[in-house]
Amino acid sequence: MIRRRPYSETSLLLELLTSDSRSVHAIYRGAKRQHAVPIDLFCEYSMSWRARMGLVTLRSCELETTYALSDEALYAGLYLNELLRRGIHENQQVERVYGIYSDALTRLNDHANELEKTLRVFERKYLSALGYAISFDREQSSGHGIDAAINYAFEPREGFCRASESSSNQYSGRVLLDISSDDFHSEESRRVAKLVLRQALDHHLGEREIKARTLLSAKQYRDAASETTRYD
Repeated sequence: MIRRRPYSETSLLLELLTSDSRSVHAIYRGAKRQHAVPIDLFCEYSMSWRARMGLVTLRSCELETTYALSDEALYAGLYLNELLRRGIHENQQVERVYGIYSDALTRLNDHANELEKTLRVFERKYLSALGYAISFDREQSSGHGIDAAINYAFEPREGFCRASESSSNQYSGRVLLDISSDDFHSEESRRVAKLVLRQALDHHLGEREIKARTLLSAKQYRDAASETTRYD
């Protein structure tokens, strides 16, 4: 379940991602009543429903898996949910997305200290599933492999190309090759991956503010400031 909203005095409107990677909007009647099965974000459920006029109505709901996200991982999970809602329309099926999302939640749950890597890997795979794959090891237009000794520029519609003197943002080929193999040990690889993937996401999904991204950035800034103050 990636979002829930009030639907009536006792019911909820749910936005679900099914195991076949389809976005489904469902009415959960009686969800607020005492004996209803609670339904929360970052949980997997076994459900049955009946379809009617686009929306479906839940008939049964049973909890299967819970991802206990907290602190930065919680904000990161909200960010993933917002990307899913932004990129997949109601009743649209996008192959592989359910597995990509589930893997990311598992990593946020089990390896919260690798949050940046988890987000960047998710963003890359999600863009690829939507049909907007970015090749970090090859020039898009020429097909030539990325050279570690050369700087490159990025354009969301055209991928990477050799940077010219007028290129505003230039990225080291060595760093791009690190990102292509999901190596985020260096601060530079994390910085470049974040910039490039954000540019691609904003281009393909729209530049409207992603609220969870702002919340996560603010949380990280506050934590860094608190850590700095502690050692002053």
